Amino acid sequence: MNLDRILVEEVGQWGRFQLRAVVLCALVIIMGALQCYAYLFILVKVKTRTDFRCVIPECENSSTATFAPPWILDAVPSSGDFLDNCHRYVTTSIAGNTSDCPAELFDTNSTLQCEEYVYEHKNSAFYEFNLACDDFLPTLVGSVNTLGMMVCLPITGLISDRYGRRLALALTNFNLAWIGTLTYFAGSYTSYISLSFLTNLFGSCYFSCAYILGNKFAVLANLAIQCIIVIKYMIAALEYVGPKYRVVIGSSMSTCLAIGKMLLGPIVWMEPYWRHLILIIYLPLFVFVIYFWIAPESVRWLISKGRYQDALDILIGAAEMNRRSLREKTINYFKGVKDIETKIEDISEPWLICLVFKYKPILLRCVVTPIWWISSILMYYGLTICSIGISGNKYLNYSATIAVEIPGYWIAVLLLDRIGRKAVLVTGFWITGACQVAFIFISKGNYWLSLSVYLIGKMCIAGVTTSLYVYTAELFPTRYRSSLLSYCSMMGRVGGILAPLMPGLAAVVWVHLPFLVFGVLALGSGLLVLLVPETLGAPLPDSMEEAAGLGMEAPGVMQHLRTLVFRSKSYTIRY
Repeated sequence: MNLDRILVEEVGQWGRFQLRAVVLCALVIIMGALQCYAYLFILVKVKTRTDFRCVIPECENSSTATFAPPWILDAVPSSGDFLDNCHRYVTTSIAGNTSDCPAELFDTNSTLQCEEYVYEHKNSAFYEFNLACDDFLPTLVGSVNTLGMMVCLPITGLISDRYGRRLALALTNFNLAWIGTLTYFAGSYTSYISLSFLTNLFGSCYFSCAYILGNKFAVLANLAIQCIIVIKYMIAALEYVGPKYRVVIGSSMSTCLAIGKMLLGPIVWMEPYWRHLILIIYLPLFVFVIYFWIAPESVRWLISKGRYQDALDILIGAAEMNRRSLREKTINYFKGVKDIETKIEDISEPWLICLVFKYKPILLRCVVTPIWWISSILMYYGLTICSIGISGNKYLNYSATIAVEIPGYWIAVLLLDRIGRKAVLVTGFWITGACQVAFIFISKGNYWLSLSVYLIGKMCIAGVTTSLYVYTAELFPTRYRSSLLSYCSMMGRVGGILAPLMPGLAAVVWVHLPFLVFGVLALGSGLLVLLVPETLGAPLPDSMEEAAGLGMEAPGVMQHLRTLVFRSKSYTIRY
């Protein structure tokens, strides 16, 4: 029985049933994406902005102090174009509280650490938790979120395998909604970061059941490195779309994800108070618990559990909604099939790590591919996080940084089957690296030039992350593809953990250090891509021998040119 054949020939590749599934998917993707980067506006401090300063006890009272009195430049040293956040000048005498605060009161040759702080904006958790001069605690929340996602993967895998994808969808949505809403009541940094970890631990574990739901569509699973919570919905919808439309619909879902994240900017701009923002983000997610009753279960999972009648009911309903019908042969097959207990022989074979060391080309790929993943995920997350710190309006900068992902997705989809996987990755890495290095040397007065360079780099790395799943999957043999791809993805999460720490690193060492790190990693990763073979047009390897032999008969320049001119715009990942 071939489910794809039933989908193409009987149910229909696209119709009202698929449209309904895609619309449901798009709605939950947009709403779920809002919380992916919410912590940037709730807690993260931006070093390049003066959001707080020392209280000057000789001149003001901490409870009534204004942020920028006329004498402030006499009392606080400057740090670049901004006031020093954490130091003030030593006073030469004790004058008591006064309103004029003359310049002679301060010794500009000596400074001391602040004891109390005045905040320019009092609508963030950064102010309420008094994290003024701590460079790493505010950024640590992003790393904790990523760690929670990593730990949750096996939990959701067990739930989805035992009880079904639909229950896993509803349960994790419910957990995300109620635990996320609890952060509204957080009264300290410790309680906030603990609830954030629990939110991701129990509410963001979506990738594992999504990947099981539609592992042949791993080209689209790159979104998991951006925001795990929405992947399962996208793959669930793709399972019912015909092969002809899967890449287009998958890219459309990627676009919906970017739109959801992009909307966070104007929402925070209109409602900057962090507790209200949490309610706006998480309360609507309770609505999506109804997906347990309105979303179809995975047909493949039902068949794997021997529930053939339930699988048949879903296929019949899908065909009727598309104004089509299943063949009698198909109906009779589902009705007549019996549960068969399959016994799997215990075949002794070498451990995977032994096979990897046996085949040197595979060993080389297992060394270089994690570097690509760590670099791309670090840059993808890092550029988004650092966008609120560059000059200009931080809300517009953030939204623009997310918006450029959309052309990045589509350009990668259009080029992968035309110029080859290696060309897309090398070009994407190197353009991203060049943009990071150039950004360092652009003066602050050239706002539009610096923003344009920044956005070009972000667009290119978005295309790289989209391409990585395709290329990495094609480099490894079928029997071990899932394990080795999971290894690369898990290693890549190191970049996801390190990325939120970049603002703290910039504050402590050098404001442009993250961009220098991004540039070096991008240029180095592009060089490492040249060490592995091109897979465009090559059959997917089934064994270690076939995988090690990739590139022995690499296509020539003329073949690449013919592919560029004549090949179809869409492509299907072969598994």
